[in-house]
Amino acid sequence: MSYKPYSTYTAEEFALDDLFVRWVQHPNDEEVVAYWQNWLAQNPNCQDTIEVAREIVREGGRPALPALSNDEISSVWWRIRESLQTMEDVRPLQPDVRTVVGWWYFIRTLAAVLSVVLLLGWALWMQYGPDQSIRTVSTGTNQTRLIRLPDNSTVTLYASSKVRYASRWTDETPRAIWLQGEADFAVTHRNDTSSARMFRVHTNNLTVEAVGTTFRVRQRHECTHVALKTGQVNLLLNKQNPIRLNPGDSVEVEAGNVQPLP
Repeated sequence: MSYKPYSTYTAEEFALDDLFVRWVQHPNDEEVVAYWQNWLAQNPNCQDTIEVAREIVREGGRPALPALSNDEISSVWWRIRESLQTMEDVRPLQPDVRTVVGWWYFIRTLAAVLSVVLLLGWALWMQYGPDQSIRTVSTGTNQTRLIRLPDNSTVTLYASSKVRYASRWTDETPRAIWLQGEADFAVTHRNDTSSARMFRVHTNNLTVEAVGTTFRVRQRHECTHVALKTGQVNLLLNKQNPIRLNPGDSVEVEAGNVQPLP
């Protein structure tokens, strides 16, 4: 009789062991019974694991259902065939039923489409409606315009230039202007210097950020010139730390490079 490291076995491993299964299923085999009784005497700490494994073997050896006789099997097949013969044929939907189902799917699809359209319309109205419309001001050749912004800041827009900004500024609306061309800015000072309340001028290659300041921005193609008169501004460029300008500073920005000007 072979010896195995039974002391390390789990209940599942015992239940898969041939010698253990024989002991459970053939309690009259004196040699097997004597072996396991002796092993248990030497390994009393495994008693609980042995009991669980014995139960697993007993449950696994029980048939899930009682065996059927040939007559019972024939009777079951006869009932199955009889049930199949008495079932009604599966018929396609009648024309009127198909019409109802078709209209139901059409109405459901139409309602989904209308919901999307209404949602988009509401979003556009919230952004460009009467209170949130975008104002665009431009100048012709040899023309200069003075523009008063919603926060009472002013913009002097020089020839062949254009600015865009929201016609109404609220606590939820950033103080922002988009500039093409050249303009002077006189920004109304605010005590709130948080990032959300800063005054910003955007060009195609940088952003000028100010609180209460006067400065000039001249944007031409890829080159932008910024000259600070009073206050302080930050220049925000892509992937660069903010650049602080002090009164009298003048810089030119091209292709991400900042060049101080005399």
